[in-house]
Amino acid sequence: MKSTLLYLLMIAAFAGLPSCNKGPGTSEIKKVIKVPADVTDLSAAVGQASDGTTIILSPGTYKANDIDITKAITITSEWKDSGDVSKIDQTIIDAQDQILFNIKAAGAEISGLRIIKGDHTMNITANTTIKYCHFDDNLDALSFESGSGGYAGYNVITNDRDDGMDMDIGSNKNNIGSDVTVEHNSISNSHDDGIEIRLYEAANQNIKYNIHDNIFTGSNNTGIQLISYDVYTGKVFQIHHNIFTKCKTGLGCMEGSNTKEDLTGATKMDELVWLYNNTFVENQMGATGGNKVIAFNNIVLKNSLGGFKKFGPASVIKNNLFFGNGTPDLVENNPAVTAEGSINADPQLDAATFKPLTGSPCIDAGVAQVNAGNETMALLPESVSGKAPDLGAVELK
Repeated sequence: MKSTLLYLLMIAAFAGLPSCNKGPGTSEIKKVIKVPADVTDLSAAVGQASDGTTIILSPGTYKANDIDITKAITITSEWKDSGDVSKIDQTIIDAQDQILFNIKAAGAEISGLRIIKGDHTMNITANTTIKYCHFDDNLDALSFESGSGGYAGYNVITNDRDDGMDMDIGSNKNNIGSDVTVEHNSISNSHDDGIEIRLYEAANQNIKYNIHDNIFTGSNNTGIQLISYDVYTGKVFQIHHNIFTKCKTGLGCMEGSNTKEDLTGATKMDELVWLYNNTFVENQMGATGGNKVIAFNNIVLKNSLGGFKKFGPASVIKNNLFFGNGTPDLVENNPAVTAEGSINADPQLDAATFKPLTGSPCIDAGVAQVNAGNETMALLPESVSGKAPDLGAVELK
């Protein structure tokens, strides 16, 4: 499965880059800087760059850290121009147990690089794009701090010494940050969480998190952890079409700013969490909830301590498949929360891809729209191949 996943994630679809552009005056501003051909040092290349510059690193191993990015530049490998995915793992930056980039400029992009041995390696405080990178043996590979937001997609994050992604958006109430999309990443063997998200205490943050089509494998604590500070923030989470496997829990909601996963749930967390079309398989617990988790179209399979736990009074559990869980499928949920339309049957999934096999009870067994109070979630028509959505993260095409 691992090699197949890497090929699926490392897709290149980028056009050629312009080489230069006339600046204002008589000097010519280079729009592409090649390292080491044009400038031998990455930090020096960043210093010479202007808004819109692309820095392309040739294959090799570079040692660099504590580089401030204060302009809307792109730092990448020859993959960006050629589409040759082998260039990603051939272009290595060793951050030597320090921050690699302090990303302070909106519009910056880091892509197509292998980045190793950093500590809070991408320190992000602006709207940023991180894509098609491979991170290994870092401590918090991606740190989205207050003031940040943007996009993290098609990255491979392995063996992180804490969290694969650490999201502290909202820690500064005077500079909250913006919406974030996390898609098509593979995050495996994180010492703590695949993604750790702190909600913080500022009211009216109203940040939207769209986390979809990721694979979380072997997190010692959670695939995704939501840490409530027991104050309503207005944050909204869409967590869908993800695979969670061999973690302590797939989704873990915490209260009282607690970060140590104890599977107790978050009885004071009122943020809206849309949890749909995920596959939770062979974790200890499928998910622990807050007060308003809308869970539908999920597969909850062979989780040794149970399926969904501590889902609060405004939660909905609808059209999910539960099978082979070690204790009751629903654990200590609010009595008002019932499992409407549940299926208890072997989902018949492909062992490598978790796609339903022909004849699976997951096929066309989902719902396309769910209403919860004044809230509605409707699946996009293009995500449904049959007469109704399939259950789980992978639609049978």
